[in-house]
Amino acid sequence: MTAPLAGLTILVVDDHEDSVDIFHEYLSSVGARVLSATSALAALAITQTVQLDAVLVDLRMPGEDGYWVLRQLRASPVRRAATLPVFAVSAESHDRPEPGSGFDGYFLKPLDLDDLVAMLHTLPRRQ
Repeated sequence: MTAPLAGLTILVVDDHEDSVDIFHEYLSSVGARVLSATSALAALAITQTVQLDAVLVDLRMPGEDGYWVLRQLRASPVRRAATLPVFAVSAESHDRPEPGSGFDGYFLKPLDLDDLVAMLHTLPRRQ
């Protein structure tokens, strides 16, 4: 089996644990190291301490949402967090972020996992 995401560390942020589990299982199976958070605050803590290659964040979560996570990352004094590719995920097609919102991409649930891998495969690998 090929591992197209080998070398990438990806954070999955979603308040639904079943969604996190699906992402984790699939992305791990194609070589990624996957970390997860079920809240925006937990995600932010991870981004400040772990060297990540990308974040997949649900737009709709109780409390702080995916937009909040994006704003916090872009304002972070930690350069690797401020420049991290952040991809929005939503189950609602009307939630699609506006162009210029700051997200690096958008995925509608249920995701086409092959499209997700194809997008993540284009990310540069850390040296």
